[in-house]
Amino acid sequence: MSNNTLKLYEEIYNSGYLAFDEEPGEILIEDLINEMSKQDFAEVFGKPVKYFNTIIISDIHLGSKLSRVNSLLQLFKKIEFDRLIINGDIFDSINMRRLSKKHWRLLSMLRKLTSDDKKTEVIWIRGNHDGYSDLLTQLLGITVFDEYLFEWNKKKVLVMHGDVFDVFTSKYPLISNIADIIYKLTIYFDPTNMRISKWLKRNSKAFLRNIQIVRERAAKYAKHRHADIVICGHTHYAEEADINGIKYFNSGSWTTNPSYFIGFTKNDVQLVEFFSSNI
Repeated sequence: MSNNTLKLYEEIYNSGYLAFDEEPGEILIEDLINEMSKQDFAEVFGKPVKYFNTIIISDIHLGSKLSRVNSLLQLFKKIEFDRLIINGDIFDSINMRRLSKKHWRLLSMLRKLTSDDKKTEVIWIRGNHDGYSDLLTQLLGITVFDEYLFEWNKKKVLVMHGDVFDVFTSKYPLISNIADIIYKLTIYFDPTNMRISKWLKRNSKAFLRNIQIVRERAAKYAKHRHADIVICGHTHYAEEADINGIKYFNSGSWTTNPSYFIGFTKNDVQLVEFFSSNI
């Protein structure tokens, strides 16, 4: 382990960021959330859902000002689940000093989920923005994978970030970085309605083609792995599709409103919108 990594460990432990020391106002928000009834998502599943066997989220991008940490913390307060899979890009970059106190608070909640009294399984799929996997593993008790395969309702579910199928980003990194900056700026200046960013998604041929490539290649790889369902992130475009007998989901991102998660009940799986207005 390098001296820089050891120094970072020391900074984190001394900071108190992993100790849930609340600021005035945050406690009031949590009290309000605790008083509210659990969300049942009956409109999505056709019947009230008490808890989820598994939920999958992706692309939180901690360290970015666009990361919707408050909404994600609210989601964790509103639902119950046995397993959480974070499908890549927990971080926006490997510079962990960009994390705000609220971002550390989310990491602190993840640590609490893996404690002995909670006994929640937390799986982290490595994304193209992520780094310091050894840091998270040791501090938070999160297991890191490149892909994750599990069985559900007599079906095999393959979870992977999806960046390996993104030929455009790997082939044109400079153009991709410029496009990413422009896209983030459109969200920054219109974080609520996101009219410009949504228009860009609908009308960019390169973006739509890249989404199609990730979707189709993920389905082919899932068939090779003998999976029935494949779930990706990376594109920030939440969707579900049937491709030659393979069910494909993309869990979108937590830098946009609405954000999404994929919820598995005993017999059903759905892509679920989660607006900040739901709270």
